[in-house]
Amino acid sequence: MLTFMENKGIPKEAAVSVIIPVYNVAAWLDECLRSVVGQTFTDFEAILVDDGSTDGSSELCDEWAKKDLRIRVIHKENAGPSAARNTGILEAKGRYFCFLDSDDWIELSFLQKMYRTISFEQADMAECDVWRVDSITGKKTLRRISGVMGRRYSTEEQMEYGYTAIWKCMFRRELFTENKVDFPDCHSEARALYPLLLCLSKKRSYVPEALYYYRLFRKGSLSEKPRKAAGSRAEGIGAYEILIQNFLDRGLYEKNREILKKLVIHKLSDLLAAFFTQRTAEEFERLTKEYCEFIHTAFPEYESRTYMNISGYNLNKVLGNMRLLHDPGRRINFSSLISLMNPVEKTPVIRHKNRYRRIMLEREADNGFWSLIEEKKPDFIVLDFIEERFDIMAYQGGYLTKSDAFDGCEMKPEPERIIWRDSRECMELWKKSALGFIERMEKDYPDVEIVLVKNYLAEKKGDIYGQEYFADLDEIRKINGILEQYYKVFQQYCKKVKIVEAAECQYYFTDREYEYGAVPSHLNELANREIAGMIEECIGI
Repeated sequence: MLTFMENKGIPKEAAVSVIIPVYNVAAWLDECLRSVVGQTFTDFEAILVDDGSTDGSSELCDEWAKKDLRIRVIHKENAGPSAARNTGILEAKGRYFCFLDSDDWIELSFLQKMYRTISFEQADMAECDVWRVDSITGKKTLRRISGVMGRRYSTEEQMEYGYTAIWKCMFRRELFTENKVDFPDCHSEARALYPLLLCLSKKRSYVPEALYYYRLFRKGSLSEKPRKAAGSRAEGIGAYEILIQNFLDRGLYEKNREILKKLVIHKLSDLLAAFFTQRTAEEFERLTKEYCEFIHTAFPEYESRTYMNISGYNLNKVLGNMRLLHDPGRRINFSSLISLMNPVEKTPVIRHKNRYRRIMLEREADNGFWSLIEEKKPDFIVLDFIEERFDIMAYQGGYLTKSDAFDGCEMKPEPERIIWRDSRECMELWKKSALGFIERMEKDYPDVEIVLVKNYLAEKKGDIYGQEYFADLDEIRKINGILEQYYKVFQQYCKKVKIVEAAECQYYFTDREYEYGAVPSHLNELANREIAGMIEECIGI
């Protein structure tokens, strides 16, 4: 049952309808609505769909409607955000509409710039970039949503790589009404809808400016730590079942089948990465299994080859672009061959605010690679030596890698001494460890392929239009010289290794707008995708 608080004097039509589902967001609703009523563009209506709130949000909605005639409030029984958005669409009077989450906010120029772009270009949908704001620290990171390093995505690339969210978009009303599109009742409903809207749009526009503020890690949000009910489908599967069915129903499936397969694999890999630190080991194992089974059911030709990686973090990004489900449970990051082959006798007590880094540090301290390879039995392993740039800590009869994961870490007891990476001692220790690693792999795991990705620190940062050298170029080249020696030794002694010359890719430099900071150990998404293709060719996918 719906009840309305209708403002008298509101225009029968508006250029834009801003549809805002509201559910138990009393602490954030005022900030959201202040950003709406303060817009420089004034020809709009705001529809607040109160989805049965119990925390005072309902009363706040009514108070705002009394203060501003452009606000309408619809009170309804709780049925979830999709039903709330669908209610808003039915009631909207605007020629265009957009969706705003009630715990987020927008730039005061959001409506003006989005409306100007979508109407002038006569597009079906427009998108803008996003600020992702950490609710705990207040830190914000930029997310470009429609391209990489100044290059716009094609529609197919946007479907696979684009930021799957509805709230940073503005839509022409007819895109929904003429195509009979509505929000499905499932977890991650935007995943079921966004690629379809891209495909249905005859023209789409892009505003290359961050106009939307998305609140991360908000306590109590659906995305903070989504949990599934016992016996229900894993998060994301229902959405992609609906997406595929929508393409089938509209006769669009065969034309888009390959891109649908790629985006499902890519996006489910993203979900696994997000859930890795939020699930118990048993829950995560079940989640991964369900994702694999779903991909096989939807795309029977999918070749399920499993792998592990010993690498720097950027190689995770590379592997996530392969046409294989990327499982972060099979990663060894922030480690080195020295620590793998010289385990500590007593595991340290490790405390870290970053749970991912703590897990990886514990894996190194527990010599987790060898237990993982025994448990997972991968078809191949992928490694690079980027983490070998770090110094080594002598510790409890063995060694640990003094990686940047130790920033902000508390570890007891303290390391005994540091072995500098550019020392003769370290070179000799590394060579002995590498030969031991190769021997053990050949002896115990002769059927596991080894792929060595020759990655180095990038010398430049920039975009496709221009790059500049990093300020500490001499230090970068010094480290890369050490890494080159390591690659030569490994290639010389490991007879079955397959080599990927990553540095030969077209755009081998750091994206200056990389959201976690432009550092030499990270590349850019164009390079990452090209390297992923090189790995696929190397192993015959």
